[in-house]
This record gives sequence, C-alpha cells and structure tokens, in this order.
Amino acid sequence: MESKNRRPSESRSIIDSACSKRYVIAIMGFIGIANAYAMRSVLSVAITEMVEDIHRTAIDPNGCPGPLKTANTTNPNAEFDWSETLQGHILGAFYYGYVFAQIPGGILAQKYGGKHVFGVGIFLTAVLTLLTPIAARIGPAYMIGVRVLEGIGEGPTIPAMNALLAQWVPIGERSRIGSFVFAGNMIGTIVAQSSAGYLLKITDDNWPLVFYVCGVVGLIWYVFWNLLVYSSPNEHPTITDYELAYLERNLKGVNKNKNTLKSTPWMSMLSSGPMWGLMIGQIAHDWALFMINADLPKYMKSVMKFSIAETGVWSSMPHVLMWVFAILTGWLSDYLISNGKLGILQQRRLFSTIACIGPMLGTLAASYAGCDKIKVVVLFTVGMATMGFFYSSMKVNVMDLSPNYAGPAMAMVNGVGAVAGIVSPPLIGYLIPNNTLLEWRNVFWISGGVVIVANSIYLVLASASIQWWNDPVPTSETDDGGV
Repeated sequence: MESKNRRPSESRSIIDSACSKRYVIAIMGFIGIANAYAMRSVLSVAITEMVEDIHRTAIDPNGCPGPLKTANTTNPNAEFDWSETLQGHILGAFYYGYVFAQIPGGILAQKYGGKHVFGVGIFLTAVLTLLTPIAARIGPAYMIGVRVLEGIGEGPTIPAMNALLAQWVPIGERSRIGSFVFAGNMIGTIVAQSSAGYLLKITDDNWPLVFYVCGVVGLIWYVFWNLLVYSSPNEHPTITDYELAYLERNLKGVNKNKNTLKSTPWMSMLSSGPMWGLMIGQIAHDWALFMINADLPKYMKSVMKFSIAETGVWSSMPHVLMWVFAILTGWLSDYLISNGKLGILQQRRLFSTIACIGPMLGTLAASYAGCDKIKVVVLFTVGMATMGFFYSSMKVNVMDLSPNYAGPAMAMVNGVGAVAGIVSPPLIGYLIPNNTLLEWRNVFWISGGVVIVANSIYLVLASASIQWWNDPVPTSETDDGGV
C-alpha cells in the first residue's frame, strides 16, 4: 500500500520538475541579460557608420590592404566627426553610470527583491536606447549623458540577478543555471552586433534604426518579465508544493526570513580576503570582455578592412563560441563537482584561469597573424571562446561566499570589475590615434598583462566557503569545497 501511494507522487515530481518555476526564472533572466548587453553593445557597431572616417589617407604599412580612403567615403550618411579619443570617451561613458549604480542596486535588490530591480533597470535602459539617436544629434555631451544614464539603468541588473538566483537555484545546479543565465550577455552581443551590421547594410546605413529595434525588444521583454517572474519561491503563486519543498531542502545558506537578516555587512565584506580576490579577479574578465565588446568592430573594420556587414558578423563570432563554452562548462562543472572529480574551490580556480589565459593568447596571436582574415577570425574566436569558462567559476563564486547577501556582494564585485570599462575605452582610444596594426598590438599586450596579474591575485585569495558574515548569527556551516 505504501509503494502504491509513492508512485503517483514520484510521477508528479517528474512532471513538476519539467515545469519548474526556477527554469522559467532562468530563461527569462537569460533573455533579460541578453537584452541588457544588446542595448549596451549595439553602439560599438553603429558608431563605425555614425562617424566620418577622419584618418589620414596613407595606408598603414603594417596593416592590411584596402581602398584609399578620404574623409567620409565609407558612409555618406555619417553625421559626426568625433575623434578616436572622443569615441573612446563615449563608449566608456556607460561604465561611469554602471559603476555608480552597483552598490545602490545591490541594496535595492536585497530590500525589494531581484525581480523589480532587474526589470526596472532593463526598462529604463530600453527607454534611453530609444533616445540615443536624438542625443547624438544634439551633441556629444548629450550622447555621453545618455550613455551614463544607461549605465545607471543597467548597473543594478547583475547584482539583482545574482540575488534572484541565490533565492531560486540549489547549490547542485548553480554552475549550469548560473552559466546559462549570465551567458545571455554573449547572445545579446552576438545578436546586437550581427543584426546591427545587417540592418546597416540593408537600410543604407540607417544607424538610428538599430537603436530603435533594441529598445522596443527590451520593452516587450519587460511586460513578460512582470507576468512570469517572482523574487523568491515563497512569493510565487503557482509554484508546486514539490518544487517548493525541494528548494527549501537544497538552498544552502539562504535565510528564508529576510526580516531576521542584519543590515548588509559592508565592512565585513571589505575585510574579507575572498571578496577582494573576487573583486580584483573580476577586473581580469571585464577588461578583456569590454575591450572585445567595444573595440573589436573597430579593429575588424579599420585594420582588417572588413565591410560593415562583415564587421558585424565576424565581431560577433567570438561570442558565439564563448556562449557554447559557457553552457558546456556549466554542465561540466556540476558533473566534476557532483562526482568528486574536483572540489568547488579547485573548479573555480581552474576554470577562471582558463578564462583569462585563453583570451590573452588568442588576441595576441591574432595581432601577429597578418592579413589572413580567416586566421585572424579563428584566433579571436577560439581565444575569446575560452572566456566561457568564467561563468561557471568566478561569476557564481559570490553565491558560494554569501547566498543571503549575494546581491550586495555582487554589486561590490561587479562594480570594481566595471572600472575596467571606464579605463579601457578611453585608454584604447588614446593608444590607437591612427588605428594601425602596431598600435592595436600594443593594446593587446597591455590587456594581457592586466588580465594575468588580476587573475593571479584571485587565485591566491579565492574561497568557496560560506563566509561568517552570511548569517544573522555566527554559523559553522561551510562548504567542503572551500577547504
């Protein structure tokens, strides 16, 4: 009789698993992150057609052959004469707002839940994306202002998503679900860059259209987000009893009663070695990623002499393979940890190192590959693909340290890492006044040095143990993988 009663429950659990609300959260989060990065990165392709080509007409002796250019021959509809340095400031302006909004975003996510903070951030960014063409035409100062405000809109999104996942994702699924969600940044970049190049080609360089498309897609997503997503399992009106019980058993280190949590332990976080390791390690990732997101289209067009359509497609290729690697390594990470092949800390360290060394070697090798377009694209693509290892390692490491304060903790980590986005675009603009191959090679050497140093510090300070400041009262609960 007992076995008969068990079978319906087991059958129901299989159906419930297939319809799990945490997977709905993951899918909507993935699309939301993709939207965020699409709106952020579409400018990097559009700006190549917005701005007149004001470089000297002489051919770079070390660069690739291309047509002799005079001002504005590449696009008769280009409206702006912004210098490389000014373009660098415009591309980097986003990160001033992005860094500024990290801590407030983490606090708001902790207080009001990840759903609303994440959703409103994407909504505001979508509205500002629609306003970008108007701002650009008024003047570069207004363009910079809109980009700063976009950064403020997107700044809370990663801390809010981290807080949301900490409430919904069991530790045994953390690597693969976390990798899937955060890998949305690659899909967003792929779609934005490839579709922007295609739209510019078929519309005779009608660059405002790319901003309108991205903005409208973001607004449509926001409607579905509000209908389908909730900040915690206990708030979800249609979650099954089976999934709710499963999450209560397996959400390690999460305090279900947020009213008992003390105020955010900022000073404890700042005195935590593992937190400093994560913050500095994030710089390694962000420096490489922001450089590729913001400047690879310019390299492809100015040095390799790709057309605008080719620039959009080939600039997005590294992100395609990076996304594949992120998903595969998420599953691989959970397999290795669950089967005792690697401890959690070992996996975090190993995969984060691969994610740093691979892009450095790939970009450097591409700069020495001459004008063989296929070889250059392959080297960039394979090198940047290894960055996919980051999402199942360092990106989810914050949840290892503090599930209760994952939002504020991620705000600190993401905020420090995003400083790279402030520094790198203007610095690169300063280092490439003529967009020559040798200038770009120097950029890749400098970037490689930054990445190696930052990741080395992470390796020394990293941990996968739940930190003492995670709970309202001291806890002896730690994760064996952090020992």
